[in-house]
Amino acid sequence: MNYSILGIRTLILAITSIISLMMSYSSPAQKTAAGWMYNYAFDGNAYDIGPNRMHGQMVGGVTAVADRFGRPGKALGFNGVDGFIRIPFSSVSKNLPTVNFAFTIWLYVDKYNASPFWDELKTDKYSPVFCKTETAPAFQYRLGVADQGFYFDGGEEGSSKGLYTSNGVTLIPGKWNMLAVTFNGYVAKYFLNGHLIACENIGAKFLENNQPLIVGCDFPGQASYFAGKMDDFSIWEKFITEDEVKQIFAVQSKYPFIPPNITVPPAEPVVVAPDTTTKTVVKVETPASKDTVKSAVTKKDSIPATAPKQEVFEVKKGDKIVLRHVLFVQSKAEFLPESYKELDQLVATLNQQPQITIEVSGHTDNQGNRDLNIELSEERAEKVKDYLVTHGIDGKRINVKGYGPDKPISPNDTEEHRRLNRRVEFEIIQM
Repeated sequence: MNYSILGIRTLILAITSIISLMMSYSSPAQKTAAGWMYNYAFDGNAYDIGPNRMHGQMVGGVTAVADRFGRPGKALGFNGVDGFIRIPFSSVSKNLPTVNFAFTIWLYVDKYNASPFWDELKTDKYSPVFCKTETAPAFQYRLGVADQGFYFDGGEEGSSKGLYTSNGVTLIPGKWNMLAVTFNGYVAKYFLNGHLIACENIGAKFLENNQPLIVGCDFPGQASYFAGKMDDFSIWEKFITEDEVKQIFAVQSKYPFIPPNITVPPAEPVVVAPDTTTKTVVKVETPASKDTVKSAVTKKDSIPATAPKQEVFEVKKGDKIVLRHVLFVQSKAEFLPESYKELDQLVATLNQQPQITIEVSGHTDNQGNRDLNIELSEERAEKVKDYLVTHGIDGKRINVKGYGPDKPISPNDTEEHRRLNRRVEFEIIQM
């Protein structure tokens, strides 16, 4: 009887230890992920790799460029003339908060734009980062940088009152910097490269609106465009502390953004005898965690060095994703050389998720004969399908449709807008 009780106690103690061990893995991950809403890695696109998949749309002069680590195509460049990103935060269910929020973003300013003199900043040279409005004069908030400081405000154009700095601390053109702004309903704080540079009670009321978030352009008043590069743009539904900002900067200075997703290892069988299995300790760093998480794994499961991996699209049923870099010879169904990287990304996506069925659709602008445009758009969609099939994808998983000019995503009033309509996209119709 005593041996049985001892055995039960030993078993309970062992189970408790395992539960504690699992919590030690999961708690830092949960802490890191708490409040994390949207993330745009800007890896040559405007996809949201966060949990909500609120993808943006690249408009005008926005192109893939090298990031702060020199990796080609892993950041976005804005031409300062007409380039911006439109993120459709226009529904009640998926909108941005008015209190307890934060933004972190890496910026490389090429130059500041001439603009009407800003009294608060004591300068006429500034560059917008984002604003949450496109057509309404009342904006939820906007963020900008100038050669004398920064501004962050919300309200209505001409009567807004926000947090301005003109203390000489600013972004020096020609260099990557991480800017962070965080607000808890009373106090707004600026951080530059992990250092607190401004803190003030803010008079702005950040009223929720159903306007998109425009990155790279300030639409209220006189429209101005960002000239430079952006990378790793994160939006948080929480007030980030100074220590957390320092940790984010320390990690992202060394590594590109990695979504906070720490896997809890499976529990090992409970044994009374000492476990002599060789262990390897691996350190995992996450963006907003103060502490390094130590994960114990068996030797046979040790994490190998990071190897190059084919990128895939983050998808869910109903998603429509434009293949922006799948380009064709004018008036023909022939790929241009730069098309193959994104085609291979689609191949990798379909291989990774063999249950997916997609529709590949071709689209044109409204120039020329409509019937010929529909025929050309279908030929181009078929060309994409042929590429997928020749790379091992079952043709039964791919439906093809040519819509010609019937489904524009942009007005056909300028050549730049028409270029956006000449596209191929795919839609997830079954998962």
